[in-house]
Amino acid sequence: MTTHLWTQYIFALIVVAVVLLLFAALVKALGRGRIVLSADRRLVTVLESTPLGAHGALHVIKIGGRYLLVSSAASGTRSVIEIPAEDIDGWMAAQRAGYDVTKRAWSSILSLPWSKR
Repeated sequence: MTTHLWTQYIFALIVVAVVLLLFAALVKALGRGRIVLSADRRLVTVLESTPLGAHGALHVIKIGGRYLLVSSAASGTRSVIEIPAEDIDGWMAAQRAGYDVTKRAWSSILSLPWSKR
């Protein structure tokens, strides 16, 4: 009886781990979609952020048709450099392609067997 209980416990842990991994993948996919979908519709969009320690970060921001690298820290926010649009366009194309692949994968995972395609 004890072996059966441990088997059920381990199976339950595996199921929870798989659900958490799927949830993390979904959140990541939604984050990528947010960047891809909002970049063309909004005037100001934060495309990418990278932490630089406990109180600092770098952000790539799209403002209209311009792309800026901005630093933020406890002391304030400063524009660092303007990035040429052609440097960002390739990255955005890769993000869109990745989003399209992820969207198709999630659509196929979440589609019901009895639903019409």
